[in-house]
Amino acid sequence: MDLMLYPKLGTRSKRALLRTNRRGFKKPGTHSYSPKGTLLLRLARETGMTIHQVHSQLQKERAYLLSQDALP
Repeated sequence: MDLMLYPKLGTRSKRALLRTNRRGFKKPGTHSYSPKGTLLLRLARETGMTIHQVHSQLQKERAYLLSQDALP
């Protein structure tokens, strides 16, 4: 899969995208990723995509990265 948006994210956004546990919870898989509106707007402007397309692409890239053993 071609990662379009992941390289454009900052360090904190990349960490949030790959986080799987909520803070204080030991049960894996309790964290769902929801990007902030400012990030969606910035990425939409940079790529020419709509906000909905950016959100969908981020979710696809997150699923792909979490399914891989070696994360970039």
